[in-house]
Amino acid sequence: MTMTAQERAAMKARDTDAMRAGEAAAKGLREALARVGVTIPSLGAGLPVNGNGRVELGGCNAGLATRLAEILTTAADELPELRATTQ
Repeated sequence: MTMTAQERAAMKARDTDAMRAGEAAAKGLREALARVGVTIPSLGAGLPVNGNGRVELGGCNAGLATRLAEILTTAADELPELRATTQ
């Protein structure tokens, strides 16, 4: 099935919005991590998937992963509202 010009334009606009959302989310996460002294060099926006913005977290060394886990655990201990609920 061939897309019309209008459908292609709508898809392009959706993907542009999703890419912007991914970029904004990556920036916000980068800034939040910096506040607690964590830098993930490969963190950045990914390509949109199904019209949704994405963030590529990339990789980090074991020490950084351990530090990030410690920070998240401390935050969850201090702020119960951040804890995930299990059912």
